[in-house]
Amino acid sequence: MYRWKDAKGKLYITTTPPPPGAKELGLPPEQNTKAPDLPKPSPKPGPVQLAAPPNQPLSESQRGFWELLAQNLGDARAKGDRMELEAAADQIFNDSFWGHGLWVLPALPLASLLLLLLLGWLLASRLKGLLKGLAMLLFVALGLGAAQATLARFVFKSQVQRLTGNLMLLELNLGGGKTLSPRHKEALDAQLKDLEDGTRPTSPPWQYIRDAAALRVALRQMVVDP
Repeated sequence: MYRWKDAKGKLYITTTPPPPGAKELGLPPEQNTKAPDLPKPSPKPGPVQLAAPPNQPLSESQRGFWELLAQNLGDARAKGDRMELEAAADQIFNDSFWGHGLWVLPALPLASLLLLLLLGWLLASRLKGLLKGLAMLLFVALGLGAAQATLARFVFKSQVQRLTGNLMLLELNLGGGKTLSPRHKEALDAQLKDLEDGTRPTSPPWQYIRDAAALRVALRQMVVDP
């Protein structure tokens, strides 16, 4: 760079040498010729990219749900909002147990019980004395057994399958770059196995309800502190 004035006193700054007769002034100090360093704008956070197991295809609505949930988890984690994190855990739990039409499934065991009670009543109405009472007791027992088997197969089993899939997605999308610790992963898998054992027809329904309540507490802890 060259800095010079012509015969009329006009100032020039060029990349070529000044012509003969020009008054060369020299360059100003470097700090005056450098452009000021402007602060670089911080990149805007992009949308959360959903991580999903390769063997679990998701619909557009499911993908949108999990992307939004992961974004909300990251925001709540950045703010240290424990209540928001626990509310997200409850949302996952409720969706696993009663979302997408699962809330109508308890009608199946109730219907099977009522059907067998009706059949028992019709049969007992044609009998007399001790046989009438025995027939009613038999159909009551059959109705309770059928209701328990239907409850375990169509309600509990469906809930555990959906919960297992949701937990696989949650482990990959805890928000804020968090991953599940091996200790919590092992404890959660053990509780999920206990819950699955409660889906056997021979298991009493209160065992499943108890294990589900314990898993809900563990799920909250996992989301708040992975």
